[in-house]
Amino acid sequence: MAARSDNTSSRSGSNSPSNDPNEGSPAPSEISTIALSLLGTFVAARCLAVVSRLATALAAPLAGFYLMSTCPTNESFDAKRELKRVLRGDYKADTDPSKPKNFLEKAFAKVNAAVEAEAAAFAGCNVEIIVSV
Repeated sequence: MAARSDNTSSRSGSNSPSNDPNEGSPAPSEISTIALSLLGTFVAARCLAVVSRLATALAAPLAGFYLMSTCPTNESFDAKRELKRVLRGDYKADTDPSKPKNFLEKAFAKVNAAVEAEAAAFAGCNVEIIVSV
């Protein structure tokens, strides 16, 4: 009998290239592990999406209720006072170079704001709050 030359023999110590098509592919246990990991990731992402939608559906009405209950009334808004505050520069950051720093600059800004606000009121400027529903 003639000896057959197959590549089914042990590969240890053999430097010859093999013709096995499954040589570079992962083992079936690795494929199942990767598949389970992908499935678990997909399920976790779907769960997070559902929880996110639920939280948004609950948080939006609660936030709206909070905002409506803490909103000041329209009658409490004083346009002249707010105009003076803006003209004095109270809204500016402390590092802003145009914000009054010393007593004299603050006093001048206060007088200037009072004169401008009174001139606007004398000219007939008024503020109306329009509520759209």
